[in-house]
Amino acid sequence: MIDLETVGTAKDACILTIAAQIFDPLGNGHNNRYYYVRVDIDSQPERSVDQSTIEWWTRQPQESFQEAFNPDNRVTLKTALEQLTPMLWQSQRIWANGITFDINILEDAYKSYQMPLPWQYHRVRDARTIYALHPELVKPPASHHALEDCRRQIELLQKTLSYLGIKKIH
Repeated sequence: MIDLETVGTAKDACILTIAAQIFDPLGNGHNNRYYYVRVDIDSQPERSVDQSTIEWWTRQPQESFQEAFNPDNRVTLKTALEQLTPMLWQSQRIWANGITFDINILEDAYKSYQMPLPWQYHRVRDARTIYALHPELVKPPASHHALEDCRRQIELLQKTLSYLGIKKIH
């Protein structure tokens, strides 16, 4: 599962944090293989910043805002992508909460460095569409901490697949 926090919604949005969590969609919970990083905003001068998204961030809980904008322990976007790549190459599927936000932004970031995409197009999956198949699913609000949101999305996906009686995914 992939989740990003950004300061925009365009495909070239400046990325604040990146999280990826390995899990079994048919299992329960997640394992201890994950990636989480704060990305250096100054390393992304060509990426877009949307003022309305900045304003949106100021209305989020203080903990979420602090985590996203904390200047400590940041890496360049290129370094973050290089570190994320092995995990994604090894994954059978790349899940995200919708395929038009996180995946598009990551794809644009990889392309901006002329780096090959670490996934094949047919491996990308949309978790949000799956949740919609479980009408009684209780969805707690997103925390806007990328790793916490990955884990929340995993739980929702696993609950929905279990509810649907899915035993195998191609």
